[in-house]
Amino acid sequence: MLFHGTTVRAAAVIEEQGLRPMGRQYVHLSPAAETARRVGARRGSELVVFTVDAAGAARAGVVFRRGNDDTWLAPSIPPEFLSR
Repeated sequence: MLFHGTTVRAAAVIEEQGLRPMGRQYVHLSPAAETARRVGARRGSELVVFTVDAAGAARAGVVFRRGNDDTWLAPSIPPEFLSR
């Protein structure tokens, strides 16, 4: 499992369309929920942390790359691999 923190406002779009890089090269994911909360809090106080079924996404063809110790990268994550 990996995690992605975001604003409440963005969560509805993410649930519908999945995670997209939005002007970046990759979607940034955290290996710990607390790290995702900290990162998401940079954008506002009302946040949602999505859990990413990374194993399921990888089986479906999503390629994950290691960014650093606290970050995994993916080109996008389809909504069926996300849960709150």
